[in-house]
Amino acid sequence: MRKPLLTLTLLATLAALLCGCNNNDYYGNWRSISTLNAKGRANASAFVIGNNAYVVGGYGFFYVQTYFNTTWEFDSEDYSWHECDTLPGPPRRAGATFAINGKGYYCGGIGVDGEYYSDMFEFDPTKSAGSQWTKMEADTFPDGGFYDAVSFAIGDNGYVGTGLRKLSGTSSSYYRFDPSKAAGSRWTKLNTNGISKARHGACCFVIDNKAYIIGGRSNDYRVAAFECYDASTDEFSIISNNIVEDYNIDLLYRYNASAFSIGNDGYVTCGLKFTGEILRDTWRYTPDGGKGRWQMIGDFEGPSRHSATCFAVGRYGFLLCGQNGNFSESFKDDVWLFSPDEKYSRRTSR
Repeated sequence: MRKPLLTLTLLATLAALLCGCNNNDYYGNWRSISTLNAKGRANASAFVIGNNAYVVGGYGFFYVQTYFNTTWEFDSEDYSWHECDTLPGPPRRAGATFAINGKGYYCGGIGVDGEYYSDMFEFDPTKSAGSQWTKMEADTFPDGGFYDAVSFAIGDNGYVGTGLRKLSGTSSSYYRFDPSKAAGSRWTKLNTNGISKARHGACCFVIDNKAYIIGGRSNDYRVAAFECYDASTDEFSIISNNIVEDYNIDLLYRYNASAFSIGNDGYVTCGLKFTGEILRDTWRYTPDGGKGRWQMIGDFEGPSRHSATCFAVGRYGFLLCGQNGNFSESFKDDVWLFSPDEKYSRRTSR
């Protein structure tokens, strides 16, 4: 008579132990909060100034392929959208963006006709409508037209690296942009000491003045290296030459993924595997002075996608738009909030 009760007790104990062991796996929660007040799009770029994010460009397919040069302001406090000035250059996607000292910058991108751009623009949200964007005629990107690069800001400088260059193909070069310098001398090529890996479609996040670059592809091959740029020493280093061997995580191989940082952790989500599978899993990286730790947390709870736009404001991450096909309905307009301290709700949208 006691065996059923004993069996139930053992099962309950085992379940509790399993939940206890994996409790951290289920932190990091996603929820849908808004939609972009415009057509869905992928490969749009973003920068953050204060509590607001600015989303620029991108493309979609609406009977015909459509490229954008619109700028949308997102208020992270009430989740509202407001259309700002249009980028004065041709419509484009996959440009490089960063924000420094209250101003945003957009560089590069590729147009609907396949044209690679190298022009540079400055955005000032305090200026009146019609004058928010300024083309920086003397500060075009020094390595020619490009798209699909990584870009980030550390301190008073912006950085652009890797990507597909019109002149040289898949690149491993990085450049620093200093807006305090005289026009025409604001870009400086960094010395990577041959460490940086050529790639495009990679993603990056910044923690404590260090940019971490992972993923991407090169000549249709996946890039296995996980690297770091330390702005305080102006040096590159390889954290891992092979992320599968060092972390035993094959799922970190991806391109056109989304990444952002919150506090002392970096996050990578969505993207494409080299098998063509579109992903929803989310990973947290915590530096520890060595190779650091990667941990799978709650899946992105919207439809799987790649080439989405993402950013962080305060203690929250945001992911919006992206695509999971090549038809009109494949280009998303939804906005999702990520809270790293909430338990994963396991809601799923496919």
